[in-house]
Amino acid sequence: MERIKRGYRAIGPGAPRDLLAMFHQEQEDPPEWVVDDAVRVMPARAVVATDLFAGAVPAHWEVIGVDLRQWHFSTARRRLVVAGRFRTRPRGTWEVIPLPFVHIWSVDRDDQVRGVFDYLAGIEVRRKTDVERRRGWRFWRRRTP
Repeated sequence: MERIKRGYRAIGPGAPRDLLAMFHQEQEDPPEWVVDDAVRVMPARAVVATDLFAGAVPAHWEVIGVDLRQWHFSTARRRLVVAGRFRTRPRGTWEVIPLPFVHIWSVDRDDQVRGVFDYLAGIEVRRKTDVERRRGWRFWRRRTP
């Protein structure tokens, strides 16, 4: 849990080591992550935390910090609920606008992060090994006699 808390404190311009540590990317053999936005599953960016923290913000905005409001860990369900507000601003300005967030973290028994769901943005970041293959849409035409 301390690894995740340090990562939230490090949110801002750049990609400090604490943001990499949230998703175990500082390890020698880091796990692969994917982003699931309910429409498609795609590979995560080089810094996975960027997909989670910047996913709800338009491209011409930037996240400059975070204010944590709630931190609740359920040991029985192995879930961590973190709620608060991102401090965001349009690029090139100084006006700071708060943007609420609710993140639901899934953690296994070894305190390894398995996935994170951004409740308000509808974005989920999961380990590639935990993603089930989706059945694609198939279109066909009825044969005419």
